Amino acid sequence: MEIKNPSDDFFKEFLKPYYVITKDGQYLFASTQKGRRPDRVFYMVPDGYKLGKNQRYFDVEIGKKLFKVIERYVDGINKIVQDGVQGEHEYEVGIRITTSIENPHSAYIAWMGKLMIFPPKNIKISCFNYIIPEKLPLEYIEEIKNFWPDFNENEPFTLYDFTEMDRDVRKVINLRIDYFGGAFKKPNLTMVWNKAEEDGLISYHAGCCNGRILKGLSGTGKTTLTVGNDIEQDDALVGLPIYENGKVARITLVGLEAASFAKSEGLNEKSPEWKGLMKSKEGAIVLALNIDCEGVKYVKKIIKGYEVVVPVAVGKVGSLKCCSYKESGTTNGRFIFKFSDLNKNWGREKYLEAEGLSFRRFDILEPIIRIIDAKMAVALDSACESVITSAIEGRKVGERVRVYAATDFMAREQAEQALLKLKVYEELRLHLDGKLVFFVANTGYVGEHDINGFSTGKGEKIRVGDSKKLIHLVEKKKIEKWLQHPAFGYLIPHPKELEEKHGMKNFAKRFNLLRYYSPEEIVAFIKRDIEERTSYLQDLFKGQEKEKELEDVINIWKKCRIPSAEEIREFYEENYK
Repeated sequence: MEIKNPSDDFFKEFLKPYYVITKDGQYLFASTQKGRRPDRVFYMVPDGYKLGKNQRYFDVEIGKKLFKVIERYVDGINKIVQDGVQGEHEYEVGIRITTSIENPHSAYIAWMGKLMIFPPKNIKISCFNYIIPEKLPLEYIEEIKNFWPDFNENEPFTLYDFTEMDRDVRKVINLRIDYFGGAFKKPNLTMVWNKAEEDGLISYHAGCCNGRILKGLSGTGKTTLTVGNDIEQDDALVGLPIYENGKVARITLVGLEAASFAKSEGLNEKSPEWKGLMKSKEGAIVLALNIDCEGVKYVKKIIKGYEVVVPVAVGKVGSLKCCSYKESGTTNGRFIFKFSDLNKNWGREKYLEAEGLSFRRFDILEPIIRIIDAKMAVALDSACESVITSAIEGRKVGERVRVYAATDFMAREQAEQALLKLKVYEELRLHLDGKLVFFVANTGYVGEHDINGFSTGKGEKIRVGDSKKLIHLVEKKKIEKWLQHPAFGYLIPHPKELEEKHGMKNFAKRFNLLRYYSPEEIVAFIKRDIEERTSYLQDLFKGQEKEKELEDVINIWKKCRIPSAEEIREFYEENYK
């Protein structure tokens, strides 16, 4: 049985055993997996095509045989086939998603996906995603093990086939993945971003509003600082360079998705995403996943022969509890709402005016900085910094990490995109009178960790209100007086102006590093950052085809002058008094 492009009404009826409707009208589902598995992702690529750092090749001969087996299996099963478009009208990619519903619960993935992508159009299908959450039948497992003895039928596994890129065909199979983000969202975006990059566009894993994009790793606040009544994109964009006389004149921003797959953790009525969650009360379809709810327990059941986790009413079903994780067992609860439900002008043409990185640091990084050196901007973009605040990507909470801005969505050498960004930043110009504002917002703390990563017990939290105010002032060019960092040379808004002109009370006192560290300790932090950032960039771009062209980016931090402890003391005593 093949069901083609089913309606919302179909999903409501078909999925009845698997959801509850909350008091506020959201459809609440569960999945056995609470997140995606980036450690089980592999790529088949054409001869001569170079993958980047941490991207793993897969044997093409074995992979092609595997695809044939999976496509034959898919031919004979119950499935939902959805055609759609990934991308707004300026850059549209045709996509087809085939979801096995041998386990009928898997249809929830297709329903969520229906909200995320744009309706089908009469355009070529370029990307194909096969989603098979259930265990394959024994005869298929045995056939696969005949040519691939290491196949593990119980492990989640994602394999991309990019060997036919020259025909504009990209495919992916997702086995044993029942989490929407791992089976639908991430694979689709990887294929579409790969196509866009091949077409000379820039990939942005970022939020967007009013011509400003904000990139960052998971948990750094990019959704919180983006979502609101003027949201244009929450997670996935491309930048289309517009050239005049061979130089970049502007960047058209194109959203790739129609809805937000937003985290529910800690949401309340004051959160910007709350309006999206509560649009269900006005009749909008809002789908929720793995979130605690009043009067609901999560229970393992056998339905149609498959073990599933489903929310079950144990009394009167109430509202979602976004600050409770006892029943769901995860802080990675999610919900999907359409951008157009918040922003009535959504879909208008937009251009890049400000580009930001959201870092979550806990030591010496100021609440916001502005970068005016194009090479330094590429260096920071290539090494997004954060402290892990929840268990992601197999990393422990509290660990400091650096990851390329596009994270594990990339399927090519990072140097290619880095060099394109360098051209954009140089030709649009990042200086105070340039066309593009480039900033870094620290959404963590100042002074909270010592150099070994342990809590000092005296740090100052950079609140959401602080970050929103600072980003607004910087992107709208409302800061008149800037300080130049004594070591790194980037620009810092003068604390006195923030206090006296923009109403940010006690800013100088709150974020004066001398309250938390001695001048000697600050110098030690500076030396550590220079060493770690340089080492990361050297390792990231090592051996890549355009490594030589990025030498100045790789070595940008080594060229910074390390100030003396006395110079540090004078800088903060003079400017943060």
